[in-house]
Amino acid sequence: MSNNRLQVGIDFGQATTHFCLLRPDGQPLELHQAFANSLTGYTAAKKLLLKTLAAQPLDGLDISGEATGFYWLPFFLQLATDPELEPYAPQLFLLNPRWVHWFKKCFPQDDKSDQKDPYYIAERLRTRRPAVAWTPQLATLPLRFYTRLRFHLIESLAREKNYLSAFLFLQASAYRQLRPFADVFAVTSRWAIGHLPSLDDLAALPVETLAAQLDELSRHRLPDPVSNAQRLQQVAAESSPLPAALAEPVQRILDLSLEHIAYLDGQIQQVDHGIATEVDARPAIAKLLTIPGVGPVFAAGLGAEIGEIQHFLQGTKWDTHRKAFRPKNLRDAEDAVAKTAGLWWPRTNSGEFEAEDRHLAKTGNRYLRYYFVQAADKMRQHIPDYTAFYARKYREVTKHQHKRAVVLTARKSVGLIVGLLHRNEAYRPPEA
Repeated sequence: MSNNRLQVGIDFGQATTHFCLLRPDGQPLELHQAFANSLTGYTAAKKLLLKTLAAQPLDGLDISGEATGFYWLPFFLQLATDPELEPYAPQLFLLNPRWVHWFKKCFPQDDKSDQKDPYYIAERLRTRRPAVAWTPQLATLPLRFYTRLRFHLIESLAREKNYLSAFLFLQASAYRQLRPFADVFAVTSRWAIGHLPSLDDLAALPVETLAAQLDELSRHRLPDPVSNAQRLQQVAAESSPLPAALAEPVQRILDLSLEHIAYLDGQIQQVDHGIATEVDARPAIAKLLTIPGVGPVFAAGLGAEIGEIQHFLQGTKWDTHRKAFRPKNLRDAEDAVAKTAGLWWPRTNSGEFEAEDRHLAKTGNRYLRYYFVQAADKMRQHIPDYTAFYARKYREVTKHQHKRAVVLTARKSVGLIVGLLHRNEAYRPPEA
């Protein structure tokens, strides 16, 4: 592709988009021009682009913007499909804001303003063009909306459970220590927290009566309802009583928090249903369902966030042994996906010094990292090879054993996920 192309940098905001237009040699044609982030603003911005392309001896159009929320998406969707721009073969590039932030450090200190930022975005594209251009990927974008919504709901649910736990300690300080139920937030436990009378009344109930209530409420799923009833009464005996002025508002907060938790659970179930429906229509992602332990939710999260695996195979890579560039292979794609998810450990060395501790990067796509870790935690419970790998990594250290082992297992799983998506085939056990 010709290098004689118009370089456009866009800084997106909720209300306004800020444009900068550069020649291929870096000379500015328009240092700053602002348009509304709306259909009217897009029409005006397109007129500016067409007018510039008609007046200048340029062969095409390169457009870059920062991935700021979803403020960039409507503009990019229209730029990618506009028939008036099609003759100029527009190439769209979505830049990580960190790239632009670090790139600005190459220049003397400057203002951080909407008038200046588009220039650095355009200059970053002109001098260090990404290997892969942005495409709409409408096949996976709807699914990505669902999986990211689920991530948001899971975070909200965890936050609400932590909030409830603080007030549960006030109402029944021994509840978490004595654990009358295996899961504090199971249905029977929620009923005990929100619907039982005061602790004194609870302690006065006959054990058999309380056990019968718990057994009926759990639909006869409790292995030993009498033991649960005894521990629940022990909670009443061991917990510090609250003053009457505090008991009622604390219980009211617990009731409202339980209602919120139940609502979030219902929302997650609805999203899970939508995800399962979307996965059925996407055979490539459905292949990930064949991995033992990986259900439709985690398969959808991985497939939606990775997108087209071929994007990670585009371009070339410098081969240090051959001293030449070579086409990227599947191992390169695996490393690129791992870096995108933040599942890598950067080296730190200077001169003869080599740091012994290498810390997880944790940069990049946090949604992809979440789904890799969650899927790996399921895989190590169902696939013997991953079970052995997890156990080996678990025994290597004495601190943060599970967290370290499951993250390393997630990194190991990247190769399997990338391979299945690339070959578009179902999972096969090693012995097969």
